[in-house]
Amino acid sequence: MSDYLEDLDLSEEERSKLRALGARTPLALLAMRKASASAFDLHLGSARAPAIVKQLQGLLSEEDIERLNEQPKARPGLGARLTPAPDEPDPASE
Repeated sequence: MSDYLEDLDLSEEERSKLRALGARTPLALLAMRKASASAFDLHLGSARAPAIVKQLQGLLSEEDIERLNEQPKARPGLGARLTPAPDEPDPASE
């Protein structure tokens, strides 16, 4: 699953922590860090995390780097509708 981790300069504890995240690729791990850098760094240790990230970045292709740097796609907001749907009558007017 995580053969790429064997190529990195990691302690067994660090390798185990990264495997526990379930990321199959360096891109997936870096995307996790991008989503929550503080939690990722805390998980690995704030002193070692930047060096590990740099090693992971060295494994990325140009295409992977572009994907990592893309802005996330906008998603519609979630929540309750406060007005009637356009095709429904307003219950207050009945």
